[in-house]
Amino acid sequence: MRLSLASQYLLVLLSVLSLTNPSSTTTTDPSVNTTTTTAQPWTAPAVFYPFGLAAGDTEHVETGGESYYSVGLSTPFKFFGRTYNQIYVNYNGLLTFNVPSTSGPYSPTRGAEDFIAALWNDFDDYFNGVFSYQQYTNGSVLTRATQDINQYFSQVNINAAWVFVVTWRYALQPNPAILFQVVLISGSGQSYFLMNYGDCAVLYGQLEAGYDTINSTSYFVIPDSTNGNYQNLKNTSNVNVPGRWAFNAWAAPAIFYLFGSAAGDTEYSLTSDEGYVPVSFSIPYTFFDNTYNSLYVHFNGLLTFNQPEPASGPNYNPTRGAEDFIAALWNDFDDDYSGVFSYQQYTNGSVLTRATQDINQYFSQVNINAAWVFVVTWRYALQPDPAILFQVVLISGSGQSYFLMNYGDCAVLYGQLEAGYDTINSTSYFVIPDSTNGNYQNLKNTTNVNVPGRWAFNAWAAPAIFYLFGSAAGDTEYSLTSDEGYVPVSFSIPYTFFGHTYNSLYVHFNGLLTFNQPEPASGPNYNPTRGAEDFIAALWSDLDDYYSCFFSYQQYTNGSVLTRATHDINQYFPQMNFTASWVFVVTWKYGPQQNPAILFQVVLISGGNLSFFLMNYGDLAVIYEQTEAGYDTINSIYHFVIPDSTNGNYQNLKNTTNVNVPGRWAFIAGNGSVTTTTTTTVSTTTTAQPWTAPAIFYPFGVAARDAERLISGDEAYESVALSTPYTFFGRTYNSLYVHYNGLITFNQPQPASGPYYYVTRGAEDFIAPLWSDLDDMGWMGKYWYQQYTSGSVLTRATQDINRYFPQMNFNASWVFVATWDFVATSDVNSFIHHSAQAITFQGVLISGGNLSFFLIHYGDCAIIYDQVEAGYDTINSIHHFVIPGSNVGYSIPNLKNTSNVNVPGRWAFMGGSENVVGLQMRLQSFSDLTKKEDIETVLQQIKQELVNRGLSSSVEMKLRKIKKTQP
Repeated sequence: MRLSLASQYLLVLLSVLSLTNPSSTTTTDPSVNTTTTTAQPWTAPAVFYPFGLAAGDTEHVETGGESYYSVGLSTPFKFFGRTYNQIYVNYNGLLTFNVPSTSGPYSPTRGAEDFIAALWNDFDDYFNGVFSYQQYTNGSVLTRATQDINQYFSQVNINAAWVFVVTWRYALQPNPAILFQVVLISGSGQSYFLMNYGDCAVLYGQLEAGYDTINSTSYFVIPDSTNGNYQNLKNTSNVNVPGRWAFNAWAAPAIFYLFGSAAGDTEYSLTSDEGYVPVSFSIPYTFFDNTYNSLYVHFNGLLTFNQPEPASGPNYNPTRGAEDFIAALWNDFDDDYSGVFSYQQYTNGSVLTRATQDINQYFSQVNINAAWVFVVTWRYALQPDPAILFQVVLISGSGQSYFLMNYGDCAVLYGQLEAGYDTINSTSYFVIPDSTNGNYQNLKNTTNVNVPGRWAFNAWAAPAIFYLFGSAAGDTEYSLTSDEGYVPVSFSIPYTFFGHTYNSLYVHFNGLLTFNQPEPASGPNYNPTRGAEDFIAALWSDLDDYYSCFFSYQQYTNGSVLTRATHDINQYFPQMNFTASWVFVVTWKYGPQQNPAILFQVVLISGGNLSFFLMNYGDLAVIYEQTEAGYDTINSIYHFVIPDSTNGNYQNLKNTTNVNVPGRWAFIAGNGSVTTTTTTTVSTTTTAQPWTAPAIFYPFGVAARDAERLISGDEAYESVALSTPYTFFGRTYNSLYVHYNGLITFNQPQPASGPYYYVTRGAEDFIAPLWSDLDDMGWMGKYWYQQYTSGSVLTRATQDINRYFPQMNFNASWVFVATWDFVATSDVNSFIHHSAQAITFQGVLISGGNLSFFLIHYGDCAIIYDQVEAGYDTINSIHHFVIPGSNVGYSIPNLKNTSNVNVPGRWAFMGGSENVVGLQMRLQSFSDLTKKEDIETVLQQIKQELVNRGLSSSVEMKLRKIKKTQP
């Protein structure tokens, strides 16, 4: 704030009075010796470069209000990775590059801009001031700058080609009470800046000295500038010269994650020949199927996981397959250069945000949220502007693991070197090409993700049951370039498949192998025609209609693959004394290739007169068509369908097996007369029996004389008048509406949301046995319903309710049963026999006296790829419940295993006249249950458990009696 004019007059008057005050008047006394001294001209401290009019500077006087001047630079200046042709000199002690002072008075917005805060404060509100500046491209100033930088950064060799000096002076010129200066210096492809401090009077308001950059990738605050000790700045230094601070404006390439002391890293400098540092992880990291809690950071540019030193010893000498390692840049650097490495782990903050963005950008079909990041950076030679710079970033989250490798400049190296990674047994490995061909200095321009200097890898590995595949195995690879297709493959050795010997087969993009014809009799799409051909269906579906597709294959006649196949077959089929002489491995991958969403494999194996095949399964994403895994032969003399492949539970294939190895199925395909093994698959033909519902279901369908409705595909409902009124949570109804989409409503014929699934909470009374757009799935569907007022159904309902709600002495007088059944077929016979995926569920309403109940039953339920929910709601949602897992489509198959009454597939609820219910419990508690607050806590925990098991959320808990049973 400025002084008012009156205040200024007052100060002048006081000064005059002080000068004329008689009590302070000096009397001349000849007897007193007086000495007259001549005042010496003021000079700035020696650390300051020449400034002001005497130096030829351009000067600007502060005239009031914050302001700045734009200065065009005669030579571009590089400031932490960005090059500028102008600068803004602000009255408030600030230099900005990309914008004028965006915050006006002192108010740093971190990461918003590139700036140097010589001494950032609202000086102009309290002091008159002058700042002056000048650029130099020759002369003594450049000589001085060259000497200074080479002195402070002893390992560099700079010849200054350009210098810019800007100096601020405030209060009582020419002997400023506040004096500071910034000197920008560039030359030899390098940039530096000095900050010089003289006297500093009392300042008002916040202040700061240091620098910041866009996104704060590099920043620094001089300590005494913010802790109230700013008047001591003239005595502080980072180069042992009081009043001077010197900085290198170098920045790592933008691809690098923040590192070093500015990032708060743990740093190590090389003090002896070779060496490593063990680092414990805060979160385990999975590296190609092996999970580690620590790693070893080596001075020689190597990270190892399973052992502290590589098998080859400390020097570069990779022993393939001996260990898990990442070679950021493996070389004997320490024999030729001084070096530093630094590291840090992150579990929150902007680094995780950046890692999440990077991985989702490079692996577009994944969805990761980084939960942990580990950054390690190596720097060799010419600190703090390293001649050799590289970095590894480990990233994990959402059950996935990745790593980045970033490269900056690389000086001349001596000896062998390598960048890439390897794993135990080399099941996954990669060498960055330019790292071994002598072109390593070009690494900063190479990439596999279109970002120069960066390589990104998925640390995913196929399950251990898989035989080696893909480019790492030397496979022949194909990607889908048109709709459906196949590739013919000639065998190097004939293969016998259930009595027929073949010299070739056809590998199909849709997960099928055929032998006797290039396409299945049904055409390219999934539709098995039984007995028409010999085929192996690894996982037959129209996968290529929904996912990018790759498959790869290779034949082997010697080597470790035959050894593995021999071992596997003798393990699964003992007493055969089998030796593999030929193996054919074919692998399908769908979705992102680094981490396939769908992965499966077939391995054909032969030796002597025997033939076998294995089928291996990994993860399987959602499949939108019919599926099947198994095999068939001409006339179906031999055939087999893996059960979970057709019942909608295909995602569980990785957990199924016929040889006690999850995800693997093994079959004998030749010399079917062999009987020396008890595990040989025997195929028998049986007459299909009609499907029957689970035992928990009440009778339904034609046999139960139900009313039957065929679901036609259009959303609709059926109005049903009730023979006996039914009370649903306080409201009594004489009718209800049964909907095709798995819903029962009471107070209106359609839900408030319309005929489609869309829950509007509190809008109506409804029971949702399984509410979804089931009729839009294109499956054959029916529902049935019937009311009962006498007979065995009432007897059964009475027993069930008294079992689940004891002490009520309930007698059912009315039961309403509604059952829905959907099957993924258009064939009536298939519908009857449930020979395809199905969704079957039932609602049973029960009443008697003044009590009402309802049951919900679940049979087989395929995955639903739309919104879905099971439970109930009431007007204003006074009572409501959602069956856990019912609102997640892929969890629907598990409903048949869930219950709130310990009967898998059954949920039981009280639907009306909820009165006082006695509950006796035995529990252990470490709380003092004589205290009221502890009692309330326990009651709330019991209530939550009861609600989770289906009791209404409006239930009230009151304690009647408590008894202590143990001291």
